Amino acid sequence: MLTKGQGMMNWCRVFLNERRIQPWCVTIVLSLMALTVLSACAGKFETKHVLTETCQTEWQQRAGLKANRLPSSITDNGTHVLIWNIHDRLLGDAHTSNGGHTEEEVACIGDLAKQFDLVLFQEAFVRPAQIARYTRHAWADHPMFKEGGGGDWWPLRVFCEICLTPGLLMLAKEEPEFVHAEPYEAFAGWNTKLNKADDFFSKGFQLVKFKEYWVLNSHMDSGRGQESIEARALQFQQITAAVARLVPSNDPLFIGMDSNLRPEHEAQDGEILQEFLQSNGLTLVRQSGPDLIAVRNITTEKPQSLPLKDVLSDHNALSVVVQPPT
Repeated sequence: MLTKGQGMMNWCRVFLNERRIQPWCVTIVLSLMALTVLSACAGKFETKHVLTETCQTEWQQRAGLKANRLPSSITDNGTHVLIWNIHDRLLGDAHTSNGGHTEEEVACIGDLAKQFDLVLFQEAFVRPAQIARYTRHAWADHPMFKEGGGGDWWPLRVFCEICLTPGLLMLAKEEPEFVHAEPYEAFAGWNTKLNKADDFFSKGFQLVKFKEYWVLNSHMDSGRGQESIEARALQFQQITAAVARLVPSNDPLFIGMDSNLRPEHEAQDGEILQEFLQSNGLTLVRQSGPDLIAVRNITTEKPQSLPLKDVLSDHNALSVVVQPPT
């Protein structure tokens, strides 16, 4: 398992063989740069400033999702929160598609997000700003969009703002008081069969302070190998350090994420999760596969999993109602 700094150093040692750059290294570097720029340009050309398509998909019917499982502005109190890995990569009808969504499907995702007061998306790699404009949450014009969702590595995002972004999107009807984002220092290295680092996609977290509580959104390394397990452990430790540094110890904290932890299959993942919960005084509210909700000093109601896997994403969504402090 490498830190990003160590990974870059290893490459430098290969590229600079006693200060002499080998021809094959130049070929590899130029090829990687060309592919990166092509990916970035393709993503830019395939997206619009705003979403103009409308949702025509009967996604609620396909998911068997009854209306009473979604927020109602007339009868419901509290803050309604949606957590969801939407798997939005390059457009589904594009030549460079990687299993992403059509614009109509993204509009359907936006229609669901509009019903919630607070939304934590992961894998919003292609169109975070367009989704924010579509939903018209207060977060839409926040400067964090200039960094591709927050937490990615500069200057890498200059070359490929799509493939080198953490894909994190937080939508809120309430204006934030403070925002912080970090890329993870640890990652699993180049993709292998077990130690997947989601290709070139970066990983990191957003930590945001609202009036009554803090909110953290994140997406961790996804591999099942030992290097990925160790990377996730260090990523959670980095979150813990940031929380200790920035969030007063008794302040309410809400965490929603795609943790890529699967304790039911890997004992080490369970140990990582328990250490994280204990270190931050958190209670696990809901877990569905790799996705989870955890809170500190917050009252929640109606935690549930929304069956949207294979309908609008490769993940189910989570939702919960946060009650204001008494």
